Amino acid sequence: MRKVTTILIVLIFCLPLYSIAGEKENELIDKVVAAYGGDVLANLSSYRVEEHYSSITIGQSHSPQLTEIGHSRSVLIRDLKNNKTVYDNWGTGRTGGFQGSTVTDGEKGQNVNYQTSTYGDANSPDPYAFAGGTMRTSDSVLVYELNKAREGAKLLEDEQFMNRAHHVLAMPFPLSADLKLYIDAKTFLISKMNRNNPQFGDLDYVYSRHEERNGIYHATELNFFIAGVPNLISTHRDASFNFDLPADAFSIPQNFTQEADRIDTSEMLVRKISDRVFHIGQGNGFSIFVNTSAGVVAAGGYAALTARFDRFKQESKVYKPLAYQIVTHHHADHIGGLGEAINLGAQLVTVDDNVQTIKDGVTPTPNDRDFLKISSRVSLGEGRNRVEVYEVSTIHAARFLVTYVPSEKMVFIADHMGSPFAQGTPVANAGTVDMLAALEGLNIDIRKIATAHNARIFSMQDMRDSVANYKPSVCAGNRPVCSN
Repeated sequence: MRKVTTILIVLIFCLPLYSIAGEKENELIDKVVAAYGGDVLANLSSYRVEEHYSSITIGQSHSPQLTEIGHSRSVLIRDLKNNKTVYDNWGTGRTGGFQGSTVTDGEKGQNVNYQTSTYGDANSPDPYAFAGGTMRTSDSVLVYELNKAREGAKLLEDEQFMNRAHHVLAMPFPLSADLKLYIDAKTFLISKMNRNNPQFGDLDYVYSRHEERNGIYHATELNFFIAGVPNLISTHRDASFNFDLPADAFSIPQNFTQEADRIDTSEMLVRKISDRVFHIGQGNGFSIFVNTSAGVVAAGGYAALTARFDRFKQESKVYKPLAYQIVTHHHADHIGGLGEAINLGAQLVTVDDNVQTIKDGVTPTPNDRDFLKISSRVSLGEGRNRVEVYEVSTIHAARFLVTYVPSEKMVFIADHMGSPFAQGTPVANAGTVDMLAALEGLNIDIRKIATAHNARIFSMQDMRDSVANYKPSVCAGNRPVCSN
């Protein structure tokens, strides 16, 4: 009985503390909502956010020595009354541009591809799944979401930001880690939002130049940082709220057709090319494994390499260790599995320009004996039981390694060509054009092409047809995202 009484006393004394904390959060949220427009914001019926950015291509440049700048645009329109959303995007880089959109009524979502004039089912109809990133870049949208989620908000210790006092409030956000809002103690406008990503670390959104739009305040400039390094630099931002929506805002263009059947990569897929050669992967990451006289050779350095290698051993009944891992190029996503390769005992086959990038981006950090540095060409193994590695140059990567299996007349490449569909000609970009020229310049007999991003094995004719159909991408002029 004494124990129960003690617990009740503790609960009674704790209750006022929780009540006071709740009052502080609600009081602060009320002031923030008022600063951004009060009832006009709280009772939004619709909003439109348009953004143009210069993007720093961290880990995706032409060479490790150069950090490049790309450009992206997006327009997000939400009809909150009817739970409809459309998200348009247009991005350009050195290999060309891509335009797409996602449309949803909350129950069914469609992805629209303007390069192929097709549409297909979206991975998720939830607008927070495909447009949550743009919602987080808008401080006024965050305040709208904060007002809805105020019961889950938590006041943290005040901090200084840009030499001004700020209240710090943690808020829940759908499909995301909690967001930390830095609220100016005088204006009650949001100066910064921070969230943590397990892979990349702290993500900081810095808002500035607040202006009034349709009775609601909105930051007209946003810069986005990954672990303190600039990633997105705002060049144009606009927003509007509580407006009448055009009838065709959420429609798919009439002349577009249903896309072809996609290959299901939700489970690990195994393509047996021969008793010695397997193409294995899941989702967006595939590798090739070849049993050579020099040991097992792999290419395709996406994360989860160990799982793919284990499946190779299971399917091939070859239980040799991994001897070599060919590094196609220096891009961050294609070195994600190299730490696993080192743990498996493999040497990393690469060019000298990429060594420091790999050392900086891979855990455990490789040492010099973990590398086999090549230039131009190398053979791993002998006779029919060999793999050849060729260095080529394309607009995608200044120094790229092509893996060739002579016995199967097959090459393995990454990024330059791909299609998620079981049939049909892949859509080419400038990188595809360069890679075809590079492969034909090697004067080797190529019949099959395996890639790091797709389950499908392409033919050399697929690549030739793709390049023959190539047209530089342009933004469809009738879409708001294309306007200057």
